[in-house]
Amino acid sequence: MTEEVLKKAQKWSGVRFDEKTRREIRDLIDKNDEKELTDRFYKELEFGTGGMRGVMGAGTNRMNTYTVGKATQGLADYLNGNYTDAKDRGVSIACDSRNNSGFFSREAAGVLAGNGIKVFIYPELRPTPLLSFTVRHLGNSAGIVITASHNPKEYNGYKVYGPDGAQVTSPEDSKIVEYVERVDIIEGVKKIDYKEGLRQGLINELDGSVEKAYLARVGEFAGNIGEGIERELSNVGRDIRVVYTPLHGAGITLVPEALKKIKGAVILCEKEQSVPDGNFPTIHSPNPEETEALSMAIDFAKRENADMVIATDPDCDRMGLAVPDEKGDFVPVNGNQIGCMLADLIARSYKNSGRMPENPVLVSTIVSTELVSEIAGTYGVDIVNVLTGFKYIGEMMGELEKQREKKFIFGFEESYGYLADTFVRDKDGVIASLLALILLKYAISEHGGVLEFLYSIFRKYGMYFEYQKSFALKGAAGAEKIKALMEDLRADPPREISGSQVTVIKDYLARKVIKPAFGEQEELSGLPQSNVLQFYTADDVKVSVRPSGTEPKIKFYFGLRVPVSGSISETRALLDEKAAKVSNDVFKRCGLT
Repeated sequence: MTEEVLKKAQKWSGVRFDEKTRREIRDLIDKNDEKELTDRFYKELEFGTGGMRGVMGAGTNRMNTYTVGKATQGLADYLNGNYTDAKDRGVSIACDSRNNSGFFSREAAGVLAGNGIKVFIYPELRPTPLLSFTVRHLGNSAGIVITASHNPKEYNGYKVYGPDGAQVTSPEDSKIVEYVERVDIIEGVKKIDYKEGLRQGLINELDGSVEKAYLARVGEFAGNIGEGIERELSNVGRDIRVVYTPLHGAGITLVPEALKKIKGAVILCEKEQSVPDGNFPTIHSPNPEETEALSMAIDFAKRENADMVIATDPDCDRMGLAVPDEKGDFVPVNGNQIGCMLADLIARSYKNSGRMPENPVLVSTIVSTELVSEIAGTYGVDIVNVLTGFKYIGEMMGELEKQREKKFIFGFEESYGYLADTFVRDKDGVIASLLALILLKYAISEHGGVLEFLYSIFRKYGMYFEYQKSFALKGAAGAEKIKALMEDLRADPPREISGSQVTVIKDYLARKVIKPAFGEQEELSGLPQSNVLQFYTADDVKVSVRPSGTEPKIKFYFGLRVPVSGSISETRALLDEKAAKVSNDVFKRCGLT
């Protein structure tokens, strides 16, 4: 190992750190575990523009009490240095079910209180969207959520929210990063004991009043959506049956209560996965995007003859679902498909009820499906695409409010994040679960089922198919490989993909749109710089490539479209064949086969 890594490790095994930390690092030094020590100390766990996320453990590149303390001290310094009323307005804190989430949230509370800033903390796990609502409801100066979203159990994370309830974006995110980087991880952190903070009144544990206010707004929203499709919702002719699984996470605290607001629905919770547990003992990964995570709920749904499975991730900001096909087998519906059906449902309802505002806007992301633009156009809704990450959707909501010309009605990203209405500013698994229930009733009434509704959209606009593939490249070597891959794609971009000419290249880092066939370039305006490349081909293929902002991965997003010819199954077979050729060609070009 390098001398620098060993020096850092020896420092962390010294008296400045607690005994558990010292012992953990000493054991690695004694074993001469070069690989593990290098991974723990080759860099500092970055508090970036998306917050902080990493494997839990001792070391500079790990989530632990010291890295959480440093991040919180930097946030406190930023707030006290830029806002005269930050101490009184305070900061709200929530956490999910992950191991150490409660501990880290109390550590953050102690640091804020140590800096004279009032804290409003949920003493037990609660969904991330509730935190967003809480910041707005209480008029806080900021918010913190301790969560690693849908990552494996070894991870935890730290997200920061601004006074508008959205995740912080530029330039405020970079300013906070600067403050964090100045903090000495030991001497620079001011902290008081959590119980002492409670005694002094600097730390306040939230009761259920804010949750009641949030659920009231959720119920009001449900009523507004139901108003425009009231006939359809009342024509189902029976109670629908839905299985819900929180995947051992925070959704169990609010989702079942929210779903009760829809009449004519029987909600069945998967019992074993309704127990919050940061080890996620029944699943490999608590990610509702993965079919394996839904398998227990699907088995339960089959036994109960249910119509749908709804799943939320550990902090309940993402929502996935599965529905029975014509054979009765449950199949997952992907994030783009869910988003398109919800977009159609919301726009249809608002148009029917007269609730559609003037100049309505739907916000999506540059890697999400192009189908939603077609749907939005049918209802006279403008579409705005932002960079990947729901924080940019939240930011756009704020921009639209400032401009006062256009009104947000719905936002979604392909990675199973959805938001309707404006009282929350981050993706909301509670609202999404409620919308899924309304979608189910509408689809059964009008089309016979959810998949039949989706197929009707395909027949109207063409069959769109999107999929994502990520490659985990861990450690220092992995980071270098990701960097080199992106540089190579810029220096020598593909001229064709699976035999079809690349007609447009969008480079969001260089902020250029390149049309290789004509040797033309133009400025890519309207979005901030980001390390993303997109390639469009002559036969309706879109390939997007970007490094993950929260994990050691490089991500590929594929989007394809073909007209529906013959049956849905025949068209899907053509798409599957085309998708395999496209992805194999791209991965071979990138040296990832």
